[in-house]
Amino acid sequence: MTRSRISFHIHHNLTPHRLQILLTALSHSVSLSSLAGHCGLSESVLRKVILPAIRQIRLLDGNHLTPAGEKFLRLAELLPDRFPEAMHLWLYTAYTFDQTCGVSWAYAQVVNALWASQERLLNTLALSQIAGIVIEKATQAFDLSAEVIAFSNRSVRGALNWLHPLNPPVLIYQDGQKIFRRRFFCPEITFLWVVDFLYRSFQVPYGVRMFLTPDRLEQICRLCILDPSGIDNVLAMAKRVSDYDRGGLFDSGTEGGMGRWILLARPLPVPELL
Repeated sequence: MTRSRISFHIHHNLTPHRLQILLTALSHSVSLSSLAGHCGLSESVLRKVILPAIRQIRLLDGNHLTPAGEKFLRLAELLPDRFPEAMHLWLYTAYTFDQTCGVSWAYAQVVNALWASQERLLNTLALSQIAGIVIEKATQAFDLSAEVIAFSNRSVRGALNWLHPLNPPVLIYQDGQKIFRRRFFCPEITFLWVVDFLYRSFQVPYGVRMFLTPDRLEQICRLCILDPSGIDNVLAMAKRVSDYDRGGLFDSGTEGGMGRWILLARPLPVPELL
């Protein structure tokens, strides 16, 4: 895919709930008309918009689940409340390993902009500002003119679809208004998936300590959509649920005079479970 053809738009018609329905139905080779009925969409929207969007994030090959799609389906069946957390990380990190996935790149920019704001009222002006940030960054990162970049308020709303069901929440309603706010805790599995991503992206061997530089610590917080003040509790809980000293896969500490470190003993890529 040439850079001029890379797609950044995040479709607002695709939601975590619809994706779960579609993965389940597609695993049973349900017809297109039945799929549309399950999702409350027209066949045309499903065929032209929704299925291509799922293929773009590598969960479908044609109309068949990819190995990743099958893993996400299994997660949705076993731990449906963790499905949104896994999809958030999958969308955020996919571009690191597949640089044709412009949707992933754009999603990460939206999340980064929100995280940097700490708390933000998500009115029409804010959505336009975030869309503008993504377009400006895309012109620089991909050497494109703004005119050829299809990204708008609707694209930002598409990104928010994947943040809505996170728990603890990052999108709240207050006095009838939608607000983004960093969370102070995240599920332990979310944190461990993020640690695995860092090990892979920095090519650190599993079982070797990774020192938490300020940049790495910030990256963890952005991926977890976590306020930095919550990191100590998350580290403690991750160690409690999978303590390396008791045969688990995670450890952390400050010994050795090099500052805080973390250790992941073996792979745990999203969406695999402990």
